[in-house]
Amino acid sequence: MPWVGPMMSFFRKVSERVGGKREHFPLTVRIFHSVLVICMAALVYNIPLNFMVGLPAVAIASIVSLLLVISLYYFSRYRDATAPARVIFCLAGTGLFIANFFLNSGVDGPTGYFFILILVIIVAIMPVKQYPFWIISNLLVVFTLHYIQYLYPDWVPFTYHNKADRYLDMTSAYTTVVVIVLACFYIIRRRYDAERQQAQQTAARLQELDAEKNKLFSIISHDLRSPLSLIQNYLELLAEFDLSESERRDIKAQLLQSTRGTLDMVNNVLHWSTSQMSGAGIRKENLAIAQLLEPQIQLFRAIAARKQIELDGVFAESTMIYANADMLQLIIRNLLNNAIKFTSPGGNVRLSANCNTETCLLIVKDSGNGQPAGLSDAIFEFSSSTAKGTANESGVGLGLVLCREYTTLMGGRIWFTCAPESGTTFYVELPVNSLAS
Repeated sequence: MPWVGPMMSFFRKVSERVGGKREHFPLTVRIFHSVLVICMAALVYNIPLNFMVGLPAVAIASIVSLLLVISLYYFSRYRDATAPARVIFCLAGTGLFIANFFLNSGVDGPTGYFFILILVIIVAIMPVKQYPFWIISNLLVVFTLHYIQYLYPDWVPFTYHNKADRYLDMTSAYTTVVVIVLACFYIIRRRYDAERQQAQQTAARLQELDAEKNKLFSIISHDLRSPLSLIQNYLELLAEFDLSESERRDIKAQLLQSTRGTLDMVNNVLHWSTSQMSGAGIRKENLAIAQLLEPQIQLFRAIAARKQIELDGVFAESTMIYANADMLQLIIRNLLNNAIKFTSPGGNVRLSANCNTETCLLIVKDSGNGQPAGLSDAIFEFSSSTAKGTANESGVGLGLVLCREYTTLMGGRIWFTCAPESGTTFYVELPVNSLAS
């Protein structure tokens, strides 16, 4: 049925508006708010009914109770006074039904149903440790009232004018109690299921993060060992042997490449751990692309030159983009680093921007290593298997994960294409201003 989805969505919104959001109120408090609203509806229904069957005193008591329930809802929902509101509700409800017992025919009226109702509500809204007190109190009140009517029947007059009024009142009371009880159980079940689903999602996410953490630590422990071993070996060689200048130069070049890769890895790990543990905060602003990215291009141009790779940056001085500066720089650094990493000596890498009135498309294109790249969308997911670069550069596979995460946070998207012969092109599309985002 096409109307079922919108109807359920409407009821969920109403339920959240009535009970309060999960972030602000615990489950029992949200149930209490929903019960109060149901009781308001029941009292509104019973006020004219009691006038109709000739019970004006009960109708007036219901009006007073309605005003009290509205006040309790207000103080619990908007003044954070749930604990006293629950106690007052239970005491007032019990007091109302005690009065109803004497005003509405005692055991010959519907009050017995109402004491069952208040007991069900107490179980639904009160803390478990208070159950014994409220249950015993409820039973004692009912037993005492029955005993009083047994000893002093004149204290509890029969108030119905005719048999029809009594049957109408009893049937209405029973129906009201059944509806409220079923509504309470429905609310409890729905909210319990929602809480359980939330807990399951949280547990699954924690398991996923734990697995990623273990995988990450395993990779880091392996990749950190390599540059540290090189440094140790270099120092041992210096201490034990008299190396020629060319040998020293070769070792220094290896050390530089290894430590640079390790620094990139550590930076990515720090960014990733920060975003996973505390949530990635984001503050976007209008940025001039040339001014923001030129330092990155100069840095990577020197790195590319060591591999005999040509790196170009092509964009107009006036080109603007709406983004977070730190996030965008990290994205470009990772894309340029990967492009240089997987491009053979003699190749080229190009960074350009193609902007219109709404979006700006940043493009990082490389000539590759002479073979088809054969990449899949899995490169944007954390994986323990990472490919070596053309000069045996390594990493932990976090760079593109961060690129996708940060691009999404800034309201953009990232994708890539692979040339049939060789080379890969990455695209990062971001809004050019706050209105476009």
